[in-house]
Amino acid sequence: MDPATIYTEPVNLKSIEVRNGGEGMSMGATVGGTLNLKLADAVIDSNVRLSGSMASGYYSAAASVQNVLAMNYSANRWALRVSGVYRKAGDYMDGLGQRIAFSQYEKLNTSVSGKYLVSKNSLIKADFLLDDGWNIGFPALPMDVGYAKARIASLSYELKGQPGILQEMDAKVYANSVRHAMDDTRRPTVTMHMDMPGESHTLGAFFQFRLKPRGKHILKLKTDFYYNSVKADMTMYPQGAAPMYMKTWPENHQVVAGLFLEDGIFLNEKSRLDLKLRVEIASSKLADQMGKNQFAVLGYEVHQPLNRFLKNVNVSYTRFLSPLFTVYVSGGLNERSPTTSERFGFYLFNRMDNHDYVGNPLLKNEQAWNGELNLLFSTTDFSWKLTAFGSLVQHYIIGKTQPELSVMTTGAAGVRAYENIPSAKLFGAESSFNYQFFHQHFILNNTWKWLQGEDHRNNPLPLIAPIKTITSLRFLHRRLFLQAENEISLRQNQVSLDFGEKETRGYTVFNLRSGYSFAMSRYQLNFSAGIENLFNKAYAEHLDWGSMLRPGRNIYGMLTLKF
Repeated sequence: MDPATIYTEPVNLKSIEVRNGGEGMSMGATVGGTLNLKLADAVIDSNVRLSGSMASGYYSAAASVQNVLAMNYSANRWALRVSGVYRKAGDYMDGLGQRIAFSQYEKLNTSVSGKYLVSKNSLIKADFLLDDGWNIGFPALPMDVGYAKARIASLSYELKGQPGILQEMDAKVYANSVRHAMDDTRRPTVTMHMDMPGESHTLGAFFQFRLKPRGKHILKLKTDFYYNSVKADMTMYPQGAAPMYMKTWPENHQVVAGLFLEDGIFLNEKSRLDLKLRVEIASSKLADQMGKNQFAVLGYEVHQPLNRFLKNVNVSYTRFLSPLFTVYVSGGLNERSPTTSERFGFYLFNRMDNHDYVGNPLLKNEQAWNGELNLLFSTTDFSWKLTAFGSLVQHYIIGKTQPELSVMTTGAAGVRAYENIPSAKLFGAESSFNYQFFHQHFILNNTWKWLQGEDHRNNPLPLIAPIKTITSLRFLHRRLFLQAENEISLRQNQVSLDFGEKETRGYTVFNLRSGYSFAMSRYQLNFSAGIENLFNKAYAEHLDWGSMLRPGRNIYGMLTLKF
């Protein structure tokens, strides 16, 4: 299904937590990292009964509109937060002045969060998120999305500040349901009409707690469980012939249970050692006979459940060299199981390389030896972080061309099946700094990232982005801010010829942003405006599907009322 990020909005997010390598293993077995989107909570404040904001904005590149509402009501022991976002966009204009057909979309997102104080140290929290999108264009694909619907809910109990051995506890049950349907009925020329609906349903729970420090040790423990069911199919309607039906994701069920343990050891006032361990058991099986028959044609026996055992170990060391300078080193062994598409996908079209893909139920787990070095320097006005990282991935999963198989998608260049290759290497570096000067009226930011990947024969891996850097300079004075941005991406000439990649040109883009706040007795009115892609550059990033050009000059404005 689509990535989880499309079902959230900035207005209903509290924070985004990014962990590299095995650092985020508490949320699941992973080799590359984790992304944790935390929803905004209701706020209990008896002094402020009602608060919130309303906003409306317009963006010229796609003639798009955005309307946002967020409200929080609080009593003495409970609070309720409600937010909603409506977006609608037409086809956008690229830097050549051409309208990109089938890039329109429309969506509605709402979320509700409730909180109740059971005692001064404990609370119950409930969250619900609804996201509906429709008429979502995909200009790089032969089909659009007729609808994408997500329903996400959770109920949790939190206990903090206890005087006994159990200092913190967090227990949560959650459920989500996602339904998605591809649609080609709005395309003027379709060789063969197709229907492609799919759905995913998940039910899970976790329980985690932190114990009272014992000597130099701080222990954290988490146990989690989830059940996931997915299925997708496709019906093709050739002219003058009977419809053809197949399972693109045969209905399959997966059960995963994990146990995570972390021990934070304070060696002395300047040194800390963190040990993390996660073990995970996963079992998956196909649940419909047609799906089993499809893979039998490819030579796979999938009548029995496929069981996996995953292990993740990470060790990190933090050294505070001075009040200003910190060194952080980490390393470990991490594993991940193949995704649903890698295991059970059946003739899924990938526009990136113009191939149909079939899964491989017998894939091995990927195993990665990860290492990372971080240098952090911070003063009152200046902060800088430099990170170098590397991974040696064994049983790396990649698609390989199968010349004996015929394509299913009209115009596809061939069929690829997922395979394990002996190993692959990924290494790179990234940096970020922030400098405030002239009495903090000016703020200078810069970030850059470089990544390189090679397979076991030292050939470039596909889908590796080139060096990219973003620099911004912001001027602040009372209620006014002005900001200039520059984004530079270098040329990518380290491409995978086997994958069919082509070299892509570098680009540089400039943006201007501004904002002003009007203070009133009980309200605050904020106006923001800017120009993205100031010089109307015609460009595409290396990982953009079909090398579709990105939007050209985009002039936007937004008015926000806070109360």
